[in-house]
Formats: sequence, structure tokens, C-alpha cells
Amino acid sequence: MKPTPSAEAAAVQRLRITFSQDGALRYVGHLDVVRTWERVLRRAGAPLAYSAGFHPGPRLYFASGLPLGAAGRAEIVDVLLTEAMTPEAFLAQVAPHLPPGLTLLHAQEAPLKTPALQAVLLASDWQVEVQSDETPAALAARIAALLAQDETPARRLRKGRAKAYDLRPLVLALSYQDQPEPGWHRVLMTLRSAPSATGRADAVLAALGLEGNAVRIERVRLIFGAEGAPEGEPTPA
Repeated sequence: MKPTPSAEAAAVQRLRITFSQDGALRYVGHLDVVRTWERVLRRAGAPLAYSAGFHPGPRLYFASGLPLGAAGRAEIVDVLLTEAMTPEAFLAQVAPHLPPGLTLLHAQEAPLKTPALQAVLLASDWQVEVQSDETPAALAARIAALLAQDETPARRLRKGRAKAYDLRPLVLALSYQDQPEPGWHRVLMTLRSAPSATGRADAVLAALGLEGNAVRIERVRLIFGAEGAPEGEPTPA
């Protein structure tokens, strides 16, 4: 019997990769993005560690999948390897195989055994540009009204069924920034990320009465607890 990849070699190194995701990849679901990463790393000949079981797969651990239609300025994935590489060598080996819209920004070693990124992700910063005939003052007033609410009823789909929840505790910060171009407004958001509840930019727009408007959504930064923060990444006070 031919051994599975996981039986051939154990993981000896964890590299934490920061990357951007934009362009046509905005409209690719997270599972397909994961498959894209798997293909890229195999083509690059990276010494990937594999999971055990009947269907072993590369051990890639993403901090958080992007919602469909959103770009990511500094996304993070952990890659487990069976042979140690310098971060610089990894980047040089993998970069030529990346599709348009996927860009490697940084790589660093992380402890082989460390809390899962999803478990220590606390929040994320978002930049949202929305098209609207509203004046800056009117939109800023809407934002102030939302922030003044004790509760913001919202609904989301779970397994094809609508479920009511309170959006307000998931909005940690919300502010009007400027008009990047005529007819467009830039809004900054910090939204809570937790296994039980995660804030979504589109839900905030709906609460502001801007559902259905043309938008450009970008996740700017992932914010981790101290145990999971990449080197140089600030953590909430």
C-alpha cells in the first residue's frame, strides 16, 4: 500500500503568511480560494504537511474566510511544512505560481504548536466605499444614530433559514471618513469576530439603510488576541 503524504513525514515548521486578495478573487468563495492555495503550493513544490485520514489534505489554516465580493488587504494563512525553509525562500518559490489577485506580502515562522488563528481572532478593520446621493453630513448622522442604539435588530441566513440577532454588540467602531470620488462615501468599521458571532460589513450597511447600493468592501486588518498576534501586529488594549 502506498503511504499517505501524512504518513511519510510529520510537520516540522509552521510559516505564517500574510497576503492580499483582490481582483476577480473577490467573487470566488472561500472554499475555492483554499483549493487555489493548495494548487499553488503543490505546483511550487512546497514540502507540505498533510492531514491524516482517508482523504488527506495540505495542512493550511486560514484566520478567516472573506465574504463573497470583499477584498482583503492583509489576510493570513498558516502553512505547515515537512522541511524547514526560510520565509524568504518560501516566498520566492511560491510567488511565481500565484494567480492574478493573490499577492504574497510577508512570511514569518510561528510556533509549530500554537492556538488556531480562528480561535484568537477578535475583530477586523474594514474600509467600505458605498455609492449614495446622501450628503456626508446625512450619512454621518445615520452612523451616529446607529452607534447610539442599545440594540440593532438584524437577520441572517443560517442553513437557508432567517435568524434574528442583535448587530449592535458586533460593531466595535464605525465612522465616516470622506468622499473618495463624487457620489461615493468611505466608511470605516471595526467588527467583532468570534466563533459564536461575527460582524459583517453588508449587515452594517443594511442597518444604515444602504442595502442594495453599489459598494466596494475591503478588509484592512485582522486583530488577534496576544497569543495569536503575528509579529508586529498590534493587539486590542
